[in-house]
Amino acid sequence: MKVTDLKYFCLFFCFSACLPFKPIAIYDLAKDQNTTQQEKVFFDESMGQIWLNFDQCATLKLVNHDGSNALLLDWNKIGCDWVGFGNSWSNFIADDISDQIQNSAISFRVKAVEAEQKSVPFVIGLEDYAGGNDYVFSTFNLFANKLSITKDEWTTINVPLWNYDFSYQGIDPTNIKQMIIQLEGAGKLYLDDIKIIPFTKDQYAQMLDDVEDLKPKGNPNQSIYPSNFQDLAWNIGKNQCHELLEKNNAIHWDWNSCDFYNRWGFNWNNWYAFNFRGIVDNTLLQIKLSSNFSPFTVIIEDYIGASSELDIKQYSPQLVNDSTSVISIPISDFNLTEKEFVLDRMKQFQFVGQGDKGKLVIYEMNLVKR
Repeated sequence: MKVTDLKYFCLFFCFSACLPFKPIAIYDLAKDQNTTQQEKVFFDESMGQIWLNFDQCATLKLVNHDGSNALLLDWNKIGCDWVGFGNSWSNFIADDISDQIQNSAISFRVKAVEAEQKSVPFVIGLEDYAGGNDYVFSTFNLFANKLSITKDEWTTINVPLWNYDFSYQGIDPTNIKQMIIQLEGAGKLYLDDIKIIPFTKDQYAQMLDDVEDLKPKGNPNQSIYPSNFQDLAWNIGKNQCHELLEKNNAIHWDWNSCDFYNRWGFNWNNWYAFNFRGIVDNTLLQIKLSSNFSPFTVIIEDYIGASSELDIKQYSPQLVNDSTSVISIPISDFNLTEKEFVLDRMKQFQFVGQGDKGKLVIYEMNLVKR
């Protein structure tokens, strides 16, 4: 078997053995295992030996980048059954990570070579010496500490070990042989600092919170109506269940006791998703409507399929004049986070008439900051 040292030249070689990711063989190396280190290093320039199976579909080079060494990885899986590489943290001496499962992560850093990207299509596998194995996809929105991979700074991927199956059917954590990185699709990036690091569940939760804070926030002040109601609402017109029309710059709605079609929906963003991220707790839906309105239900939906509804009877109208009132509904009352809405993929408000019949006029709808 051939072992290649990245400190001196590029790596290209194939091998064979037995693993669901790809067959492998055991290195005959005699270095003592360092059981005291807190970080288990998969690759750095001082221990540059790893195996590769690229089959002309990938290259891996040690390059000088921004004054220090890093791996330059370039791949396209088309035409290859399996593309990837692997190594041991302990020179292929059985490694016990059983006490690290709940407080450690597989970590590596990536940086774009060319265009910005928002995925790292890696399958990261662990294998033990009895043939047990499991793998985790490096799903970007679960494991990255930034929103994308750019040319300007490193993005860190942390895959907590507790994501792996260490049961009888999975991997024996006391007998670890190696980690394997399988490449999917195509890509080109700089790769560095592949290792197991101390990483608690609190640190993981904080990382996700920090990434959430980086995401674009919605605008708490938006005009919903007046707008292009004819193009942006559905179920406009007259049928056996209701009549929904725009007259004199207002929405006129009459309904009867139909089970479904006494409703309509509205998106004021040309049916593109609107964003509630970061504004749920400080935003109101305000509806200016006729004072003699009949009871109705307000439903909010996202483009993933989550929905939540509120009964308008829960809210006391504020009188504007003898014929007009305003109802203010806190967006937080929809419990969007608890119901796992995708807050930057919001779809529409729906309005459903209650009772045997009813009517109202809507003059304005707005999102307003509390």
